[in-house]
Amino acid sequence: MAVQSDGPSPPRALTTPDTDRSDSNPPRVAGLWLSLIAAPATFGVAAPAIVLPKMADGYGLTLDVASWLVTIAALSIAVGTPLAGGLISRRGLRTALIVSTVLLVVGTVVVAVAPWLPVVLVGRSGQALGSTGLIAVAMNLAGTAGRMGLITSTIAGCAAVGPLVGSLVTEWTSWLVVLLLPVVAALFVPPVLRHAPTAPADDSRFDGRGAVLLTALATALVVIPYFPLPAAICAAVAALLLALHIKARPDGFVPVVLLRSPLFIGVSVLALLLATSFFRLLFVIPGQLSTEAGWSEDAIGVGTTVSQVAGSVVAFVIAAVAIRMGRVPVVVVLAATGILAAVLTAVSASAIVVLTALAIALFAAAGGQGALMAFATQTVDSSKRPVAIGLFNLCYQLGGALGPALLALSVAS
Repeated sequence: MAVQSDGPSPPRALTTPDTDRSDSNPPRVAGLWLSLIAAPATFGVAAPAIVLPKMADGYGLTLDVASWLVTIAALSIAVGTPLAGGLISRRGLRTALIVSTVLLVVGTVVVAVAPWLPVVLVGRSGQALGSTGLIAVAMNLAGTAGRMGLITSTIAGCAAVGPLVGSLVTEWTSWLVVLLLPVVAALFVPPVLRHAPTAPADDSRFDGRGAVLLTALATALVVIPYFPLPAAICAAVAALLLALHIKARPDGFVPVVLLRSPLFIGVSVLALLLATSFFRLLFVIPGQLSTEAGWSEDAIGVGTTVSQVAGSVVAFVIAAVAIRMGRVPVVVVLAATGILAAVLTAVSASAIVVLTALAIALFAAAGGQGALMAFATQTVDSSKRPVAIGLFNLCYQLGGALGPALLALSVAS
């Protein structure tokens, strides 16, 4: 039941290299199971969007303080992305899957029973770190651009319907249940665990200092929208120290071979730009629909949800055909659609046009995450592949932080 055939065998460079060394042809996990352990992570950030005021009232907090229930999850996802890659690389997919599931479940229990915000935030961080690990495991087991595209498209689709799901769950049960939604992913772990390889991809000594420095850099970059000057200073210091560390240990947590790869750097930067553009439009378009088209909040919610779901469905197509199209055509299509989405929102206030632009932007970002990740890891040595996936996904997550930050800067100016 958990094994399926996805057509012709993928190119050698795209097969999952992090496999049990005792089995040259291990069973593949069905792409549906991989999507189901990865997608619920988005509920941790998206689902509380509409009902956050009710959560604030429930905890007896102001809305700005309660917003940390979402912020801490977003921070932990970004920071945990490269750490999950390191865990997979050094301890193997099975261990990473178990650790991530435990973090997710324990974090959810803490959120469910804790009455104080600081403890709840610790639980939310545990949830997010566990969810991030499950996403990383899914990506490493995917093996082909099409399966990666299925995962990223499902993630995008869940993010699109997340606010609506949160609203309905609150109406039917309680706002607290909304904070527990990411744990749904744990239900689908057993089919994946049966086929998760045990052997680590890289058995070299763990680079703890490199992991700490990269975590510090990622944290500083993600919190720049909230504390611009101190976070920027911390990011600069962390980047300098990390650069010096990489020079001293080129095979450490951030392998210098990846930084010297024009292909890896190029597609990672493009993924960051596409994600930044999408997340910026995600915050710009509701305002346009409200002020220029006169839409109500309910209409905006339905319109943006439908637009994003459509974009996530089409995103799967570009990832599925990416290898057959070739790297250059795919990059051209993604870059062109990303630019088109930005131009459409700049030149037209029509509701149909801006919602189409949102769908196009999501297509470029989510489709790009699946297709470009396959290209980014195509020539990477198997021992570095989990770390490469982690660093690539970190670039995408940074786009989620930089997009709203650019909007805030433009408004301030």
